[in-house]
Amino acid sequence: MSKTMTISNRINIALALVAVFLLILGTNRIDKRHFETAQNAVTSVYNDRVLAQDYIYKMNNLIHKKQRHLMDGSRTANTSTNKEIETLIALFSDTELTVNEVKTFKSFRSDFDNLKAKEAKYYENANAQGENRLINETSFKTPFDEDLEALQTDLNNLALIQVSESKSIMEIAQKSLNVNKLMSSMEIYVLLVVGIIILVVTFYRIEKS
Repeated sequence: MSKTMTISNRINIALALVAVFLLILGTNRIDKRHFETAQNAVTSVYNDRVLAQDYIYKMNNLIHKKQRHLMDGSRTANTSTNKEIETLIALFSDTELTVNEVKTFKSFRSDFDNLKAKEAKYYENANAQGENRLINETSFKTPFDEDLEALQTDLNNLALIQVSESKSIMEIAQKSLNVNKLMSSMEIYVLLVVGIIILVVTFYRIEKS
């Protein structure tokens, strides 16, 4: 009888240890998922928001540069600036875009393509008429000021989206970390309770045997 009870106790202990192992394994998988969510959020903020904001900043500077070139009548420099903007447009398009961002970005690309077409036509007419400067000497404006303002508006809207999306992503990451912290606290209490139950059941059966 004693030998039978000893085997029974061993089986109970083994089952309890398996239960603890499964509990730890399950909670670790949950913890891993929350950590991955937080890690993905940090990666997304850098790749899709910080870099995107940098591209927007550079494009905005190039738009101001274009305005100076147009005022000076420097066609070669303006063409070079257009190529730089096109490179940044390609880089920006590789980032993860939201629905609202896609709409605003399409507007920017459309406005930019329209401006380039308008520039090409104007330069062609200016060359035919023997003009070098595109600026109006009395108003200090070019025929492209409205187009440039439209591009700057598009870029400002894209910049605002980056801030809003970064905030949303960080909130998701913080929520995941908070849940993970709560789960970690619960794990400790659950393991303590399971440990106490194992000790009680084990010693109870030993004393009974």
